[in-house]
Order: sequence, then structure tokens, then C-alpha cells
Amino acid sequence: MAINTITASGNLGKDCEQRWTPNGKAVASFSLPVKQGYGEHEKVSWVICKMFGSKAEKLPPHLTKGIKVTVTGEFVMEEWTSQSGDKKSAPVIIVNQLDFGGNGGNQAGSQKPQQTQGWGQPQQPQHPKQQAPQYPEPPMDFDDDMIPF
Repeated sequence: MAINTITASGNLGKDCEQRWTPNGKAVASFSLPVKQGYGEHEKVSWVICKMFGSKAEKLPPHLTKGIKVTVTGEFVMEEWTSQSGDKKSAPVIIVNQLDFGGNGGNQAGSQKPQQTQGWGQPQQPQHPKQQAPQYPEPPMDFDDDMIPF
């Protein structure tokens, strides 16, 4: 069994585009930059993100150029033939979950139910956040003979 899940975060390259299928289903698409490499070898590619159904109906007005989002979904290679007869392909994320701001705080299309205070504002938890346990620094004056292997 293979798991096909991808998460990408970035600022939208242009406003979300909305269209409708002949059957009347909404389709929304936008693009996100994906960085590869680092330094002088860094390269930016664009991945297309697509949403269907109620998410595609409601979210496009809020997905404008420059807004930061994090998407999670299924990675696919979309293939088609151009008008000139050339075969083309592009990486596409079929969005299952979209978080505004890229921090997971304001989820849209999540399958987990959320209580909200107003439109799209998640309710703050009633219990205080616990701090991560503090661990002491390892000693710096150890000898290689102390290592058991």
C-alpha cells in the first residue's frame, strides 16, 4: 500500500481561478511556489493546486495573489495534449485541506470538526498551553572510551 500525501506552503502566485464543469461542479485552482536546492543552486517551480465541490465554491474570493496558505492533498501529474499536438504534463495537488497563514491555525476544508467564533476563526482552547520539558545540555567533557560501542 502506498500513501500519496503532500503538504506545500507558500504565497499564491496569482488570484484563484474558479470555473464550473458541464455538470455544474465548481473547480478552483491556484499556484504555489516550491523551492528546490539552496544558495546559488536554489530553483523555484510552481505547482498547481486544485479544489473541487463546496471548497471550490466558497474559498476563491479569499485566495488572492500574495496570501500565504498551506495545502495538504494528493499529488498527481496532470497530462494533456496541447492545441499544437504536443503532450504536456504538470504537477498538481488535489487539495484536501487548506490553512490560511501557513500555520495551521485557520483551517478550511479540514475533515476534523472545529468550533469557530465567527467566520473562519477557530475557538481558542480553554486550557493553557503546556511548555515542552527542558532537558539539560549534554556534558561536553566526555571521553570516547565512555561510549559503549
